[in-house]
Amino acid sequence: MALTPKDVLAILASFKTNEGIEPLKVGYIQDVAVEPHGEKFRVNIHVDDVWGNDPLSSSQRERMSSWIMGRLSHVQEVRVIPRSKDQAAQAKKMARPDHTSIRLPPHVKLIAVLSGKGGVGKSTVSINLADALVQSGFRTAILDCDIYGFSVPDLLQVTEPAKTRERQLIPPRIRHIDVMSMKFFVGNNAPVMWRGPMLGKAIRQMMEDTVWDDPEYMVLDLPPGTGDIAMDVHTYFPNAAAVVVTSPDLNAARVAERAGQMARKLDRRLLGVVENLSYLECFECGHLSYPLGQGGGEIVARSLEIPILAKIPWVMSQEGGVVNVVPEHHPAHEIYLKLANTIHHAMNAPNTDPSMVNRVKI
Repeated sequence: MALTPKDVLAILASFKTNEGIEPLKVGYIQDVAVEPHGEKFRVNIHVDDVWGNDPLSSSQRERMSSWIMGRLSHVQEVRVIPRSKDQAAQAKKMARPDHTSIRLPPHVKLIAVLSGKGGVGKSTVSINLADALVQSGFRTAILDCDIYGFSVPDLLQVTEPAKTRERQLIPPRIRHIDVMSMKFFVGNNAPVMWRGPMLGKAIRQMMEDTVWDDPEYMVLDLPPGTGDIAMDVHTYFPNAAAVVVTSPDLNAARVAERAGQMARKLDRRLLGVVENLSYLECFECGHLSYPLGQGGGEIVARSLEIPILAKIPWVMSQEGGVVNVVPEHHPAHEIYLKLANTIHHAMNAPNTDPSMVNRVKI
């Protein structure tokens, strides 16, 4: 299940110290942040460093942490972090978001590819969709918005980073696709520790400072999940239409449902579902097997009342490894071309209420 700062604040509303102090009521709670960690969550709580006339004690911090963890079973860790009011004011000033819209290339249409969890092949779907759009005759770019789990350059085997010219970014072009990713700015596979406004500035810079080749379509490979980071990235692209990626696995489908519901609450237009890793075809006899089961795509489509756009098989090499970019001789190549064509027609259909578009009974 998803967890938001409001959920944590609701739990804190009934918390009292041994002295009877209600920190939330008297204003000692400065802010709450929630971040996904595997199947659970971590919670960071900034609080005043002085409660009443005394410095906040470690025992009070531990009691608050235990209070939350005892009432939210899907929380793995709670960190209560003391901070002075001056420090809090300075942090709030630095973190003030820029509410101006991100400047996009003219006439570009945005396709947001999202999933509920990692491991379902969201990025693989993103790059092959971009490749299929190119082969269908459209100028196409891909923006790797998965700031912490960037993989698009590796999947496309980009060997050179983005270049700069007069303070602008020149994106590598692979298979006639303009590619931009945080990977180009992080050395030695180092982790990115940005959050909130810094995350927004990174995405803004990648979009606005890049010399794009007048793309007609831009595929946005979004972070998986429904946490703060995924929601933040969604809000940067209010006009993007979304494709929900799941695998046939029922657990993946349930999480994908939540990702789709989140996108819909943010007024995102949901184009449909792509079920990836749907089946495996034997090279020798053509027999179909289903390593991850069946039915995940139907579950997501039925729940969100949107169509299944495509079912993508496993794409394996003769040596047994998974192939990233689908070769033209593979049956999945034609599936991706049809997917690109379907999305093109949907994107150019007259817009209706984004909460109702493409809702169909499965």
